[in-house]
Amino acid sequence: MLSWLGKIVYHGRWFVLLAAVLAVGAASFYGKDAIAALDSDIGHTSQSASQQAQTILDTRLSATRVDMVILFQSDTMHARDPLFQIYENAALQPLQGNPDIASIQTYSSTGNADFISRDGHESFATIRLVDQKDPHDVYDLVRTQVKSLMLRVSLGGPVPADRQFSAQTADDLKQMEFISFPIVALALVLVFDGLLAALLPLVIGGVAIIGALAGLRALTLVLTISAFAANIVSVLGLGLAIDYSLFIVTRFREELARSPQDTRGALQRTLKTAGRTVFFSGLTVSTCLVSLTFFPEITLRSLGVGAIAAVLVAMLAALTILPAILAVLGRRVNALALSRLFRRRKSQAQQNEAGAWYRLSQLVMRFPIPVMALTLALLIALGTPFTRVTFAAPDIHALPASQSARYVADRLTADFPQQSGSTQTIALLTPGDAFSNDNLAALHGYVQQIQALPHVTNVTSIVTLNPRLRLADYEYLYSHPQANPRLYAAAQALANGDATEIAVTVDGADNSGVAQQAVHALRALAPPAGFTAYVGGTTATQIDLFDTLRAHLLPAVLMIVLSTFVLLFLMTGSVVVPLKAIILNTLSLTATFGAVVFVFQEGHFARLLDFTSVGAIDPSQMMILFAIAFGLSMDYEVFLISRIKEQYDLTNDNRLAVASGLQRTGRLITSAALLLAIVLLATISSQIIFIKELGLGLALAVIMDATVVRALLVPATMRLLGRANWWPNVRAFGEREEPPAPTPSQPLAPEKEAALAATLRDRDPNDSAAATVTVGR
Repeated sequence: MLSWLGKIVYHGRWFVLLAAVLAVGAASFYGKDAIAALDSDIGHTSQSASQQAQTILDTRLSATRVDMVILFQSDTMHARDPLFQIYENAALQPLQGNPDIASIQTYSSTGNADFISRDGHESFATIRLVDQKDPHDVYDLVRTQVKSLMLRVSLGGPVPADRQFSAQTADDLKQMEFISFPIVALALVLVFDGLLAALLPLVIGGVAIIGALAGLRALTLVLTISAFAANIVSVLGLGLAIDYSLFIVTRFREELARSPQDTRGALQRTLKTAGRTVFFSGLTVSTCLVSLTFFPEITLRSLGVGAIAAVLVAMLAALTILPAILAVLGRRVNALALSRLFRRRKSQAQQNEAGAWYRLSQLVMRFPIPVMALTLALLIALGTPFTRVTFAAPDIHALPASQSARYVADRLTADFPQQSGSTQTIALLTPGDAFSNDNLAALHGYVQQIQALPHVTNVTSIVTLNPRLRLADYEYLYSHPQANPRLYAAAQALANGDATEIAVTVDGADNSGVAQQAVHALRALAPPAGFTAYVGGTTATQIDLFDTLRAHLLPAVLMIVLSTFVLLFLMTGSVVVPLKAIILNTLSLTATFGAVVFVFQEGHFARLLDFTSVGAIDPSQMMILFAIAFGLSMDYEVFLISRIKEQYDLTNDNRLAVASGLQRTGRLITSAALLLAIVLLATISSQIIFIKELGLGLALAVIMDATVVRALLVPATMRLLGRANWWPNVRAFGEREEPPAPTPSQPLAPEKEAALAATLRDRDPNDSAAATVTVGR
């Protein structure tokens, strides 16, 4: 199918390389600011009730919005002491009169005791920015100018958290590249037995990273893309580019060894075989990732589209730029071979039939049932921790404790009474002005019902600002604002036109059972006639996120399964092979999920991996892990099955095809898995916990798939199924029709048998399995 591409690339190799240099240069320039253009929101679902509540609060009631929190601490002074307040006000003085800051509130400006900690040695200030202002400019101003010699000052809140997430993501990406590139380079030298050949996957990997970041930058023009996509997308692009390059370069060197003077023919045969495999692999992984776009949640959707872009860039680079480089190098691709330095080299025959992978597959196929039983028991046992999984939405604790936004959030929760409970916000739309007497009366009755709900400790609204006032008092004061200007100003922060806010505090932490019961009770409570209520807050956001994931889970999984089945059927012409691959890959993923729960939820190896367990797993990470790991598993399935199918078409012997195919690809697949695992394990250096989760989970999935599944389960199941593996054995997509090999019931004349053996030797002159096959005997 791709033989024609090899011919075109060979003849236009210099043009392809020039175009690649220009394209990579432009992509590098365009994508250099990609991370700055990404969004750091977590758990965002645009159509959920909680998000609609947040949208109303941000656009209609922004006076209650808090963009930044500045925490002031002293070991000796009390926050109510005049000296403490003088130092606090002096630290905030550079912000006074700033046109980008709408308001600054402190204990001294409001007299509200909620700004003081339990022990009295801490206080905080809240900052609200002017609407439509880029918050990052003000963040830099606050970070550099708010200082104190007498108080400890820490900056937190949504805007600093957003900025610190982005900065941490960028730092982690550089760290991962710094760690993975040297190790991968060394491993490639050992795998390729040469320095020059080892450089090629790194070149394609660099192209993939540049292309992936440029793709993310372009996607931000039409979609909101999460900042966390940058790390996973870059790692995935790099890993797959190295894998694809490994298969292409290895096959090219094999073909060139058969015809040293025919570089063009070697390139065409490489793309016809390994290139076709890379093409189907790229499509398979991409279609698995399409499932993530089914979810409205921003992290899933953006990771899905970003990862698809990275996979396609890696695939296109491996099928165009790499062949052009190989066309230029020709036999020089083997330059600087280590074998020449150490004078060691095994014959191709030793690497084929007499190889360890060949012997392992024969051993497995001698005892297929015991091997299957033991392997499946191992996978199920490794997956048992997943039965204890607890899910929770990601929050500020995804940041490392060293970041000031995380520190401030922890201190507010632990040290300030009014910040320790869970607050549910209700965005209420009223029929007409919220301050009208009819609406105030209806709102008063609605608030009384809320106050009567279990676990509710406080309700803040325009009819509860002063507990000593009655409904008639509020009606009078709001119709005569001059009677109590301070109360009216506080009410205006909670109501604007036909929108008003109700804050409900319960005696339980965010996302606890008590908080979840409160959200369900508030949503079950019917608002007054003509009113529309949207319940939001941290707990409501988690509930909506889980509901969204459940609603879209089945279509996403069906997308993965059906697309994988169709693509593998088109590649192999078999119905059985895709079904078997789907079942085995699903079983292997149970072990991966179990490992993630064992490590990150239960906290094993926390000190070694440098993280603090939050006692739960983000469910969206499980979906991302499933989609990517399933795609990568199919990636290796494609590589192995394509070579087995190639041998089966030559010999019509299922057992010989499995053994020979595994011998030819076993070392290659293991090497590719090792290289990809190195890249993925570099994410453990990330300071963001769920990037660690994904990296370790994907690395374990790749290693498990390339060893246990490919080396044990695949040979065992293919031995048991025999010829049924290839039913109905229709011509695979992209393959030319070739005469089938004769069956034992159709013996050949000696001269025809010799001709067939010669043909097999021409296809693989060093393959003793092909050269010694006897058909019909």
